[in-house]
Amino acid sequence: MKKTVFFSVLFFNILLLIIATFLPRAVASQTQQARKIVYYSVENVLNVKNIPDEQLPIDALSEAIRYWEKSNPNLKFIQSDNPSIEIKWQKYASRTHLGLATCMSVGLKSEKSVDLRQPEHCTLDISLGASDCRGRFVQSDENMITNILMHEIGHALGLRHSQEESHLMYSPESPQTPFNRKGYAIPNKLKALYVGQDDLLTQETKLKADMDSLDLDITQEKSLYDNYYQQYKHYNGQTLSESDYQQAKKITTRVNEQANYINKLVSKRNTLTKKINETINALGCYPNFNVRR
Repeated sequence: MKKTVFFSVLFFNILLLIIATFLPRAVASQTQQARKIVYYSVENVLNVKNIPDEQLPIDALSEAIRYWEKSNPNLKFIQSDNPSIEIKWQKYASRTHLGLATCMSVGLKSEKSVDLRQPEHCTLDISLGASDCRGRFVQSDENMITNILMHEIGHALGLRHSQEESHLMYSPESPQTPFNRKGYAIPNKLKALYVGQDDLLTQETKLKADMDSLDLDITQEKSLYDNYYQQYKHYNGQTLSESDYQQAKKITTRVNEQANYINKLVSKRNTLTKKINETINALGCYPNFNVRR
């Protein structure tokens, strides 16, 4: 009986030793499998000539990586000399693309023997701006470049296009239905503009608010003018006593002063109208001319 107990205890201790030896390795192996490391390289932005803000693309890349990693905690991007993703900058967008992912793929076999295509190495061409209606270069803002980077990184992770316009991976070019996330949480697309465009949109909003306020003032002042004018008509063409004559003079002065004040407001309105039109024309010159708040 004692021997049996000793043997059982010994066997239990050996079992614990085996578990303690191999379990951490198994857990570590599972963690390593769950975590995906993406190695990337990025071209020196100074290779692109005459970019107004050379730091902006670098900041946009940091944001794009941060959004992907924040949405997918097991995803990690590391800069490397032996990358699977090469990021290259180009000054102008093409006629059809703001960015382009060119990927070499390797075929994989799933458990269901379906041939899958997994990107092995991708080159991401990221545009930094476009030409406006006058042929001048306008730089994309940080959000726009971040969106382009996040979208093309999505392709490097094996994602295709979505047909939903609000989706980060949206494109009318061969959308996938239904869209396959491949287990990734997709970052939200950011509101994107060109550099300087947001200031013009803010200016347009303020000018239109000023115009609305001025129109209200003109309406109120015109109502007051109409009241004075009705009083003036009461005396006009009449034979007046001295007291009525003096009152008529006061009314005439009020009518004239009110008319002059309204003319000044109208002149101010004309100036505002000119500024609004100039702002609208400037906005209309941007490549995304239909953007409004």
